[in-house]
Amino acid sequence: MARRTFVLAIACCLACPGNWVPGARAQEVDGRDTGTLRVAAVLAPDTVRVGEPYTLGLSVAAPREATVQFPPLLSLPAELEQLRPAEVGWEEDGGGQWRAHYRLAAWKAGIWSFPPVEVEWQGRHVELAPPPVHVISVLPAASKGPQPLEGPRDPDPRRAFPWWLLLLLLALALLGWLLRRLRRPEVEHEEDEVDPADAARTALAALKRDLEERDIDLAAFYDGLETVLRRYLAARRDWPEERPVREFVGTRTVVEARTELRSGLRTMQVRAGLVRFAHVDATALAALLDADACLAWVEAEEEAA
Repeated sequence: MARRTFVLAIACCLACPGNWVPGARAQEVDGRDTGTLRVAAVLAPDTVRVGEPYTLGLSVAAPREATVQFPPLLSLPAELEQLRPAEVGWEEDGGGQWRAHYRLAAWKAGIWSFPPVEVEWQGRHVELAPPPVHVISVLPAASKGPQPLEGPRDPDPRRAFPWWLLLLLLALALLGWLLRRLRRPEVEHEEDEVDPADAARTALAALKRDLEERDIDLAAFYDGLETVLRRYLAARRDWPEERPVREFVGTRTVVEARTELRSGLRTMQVRAGLVRFAHVDATALAALLDADACLAWVEAEEEAA
């Protein structure tokens, strides 16, 4: 007795033959060798917008031990695209059935049909004809007018430049510049308030300590004495700092009554020249005495000022 295979499209399960949904399709094929085989092909949803994913489900009513093979990829027209391979599994619904789910998308408006899908069941090939999918366009805003649908659009590589960030950076830079300008007069004022005599005393004490601890040699020590006296004269007598101290000592001094101070400075100048330029050795004790002579001269200048 000839048997016939019924290909039915149902929405949820195959156990209820009266449960029809939109987008389902039924077909009838000869099944002399297999008996009545219940299969299904359904779209969820059957009407989509351009680019909106939807699912094509194929089902074959068969026990778990049956051999059922679905194609992993579908042969689709250019307007349709399969987003990932099929997901195949067995479920107990409707007495047991094998199901395959295909995630798809359409990139152009219209009604698009699927080619027949060939499924292998117990060594026999059965073709399923899925229902067509209805693809509608996304309506644009009224101000933009109609837009042609030419398939998927690439994301716009141009992005709006963050002008607010640029303005913020400029404002921060301007604020930093203003703060530096406001702070600079305070620093200069503090530097102006340093007493030249106190600065000379501190510097001379530091030179003596470095020499006693042998942190500097005699040449560097006398260079330091020269620098200290030049800065002091520049602050107190408006003496050009680039001119040597010996020129000042040889021309004029305010401590005319204390000849021993003038003699001590001249002796220090002679010894400094021998150590710095002629590389003549001198004792550390003599160098320390020269530092004391410089300090005594500074103190006499302060008393006479």
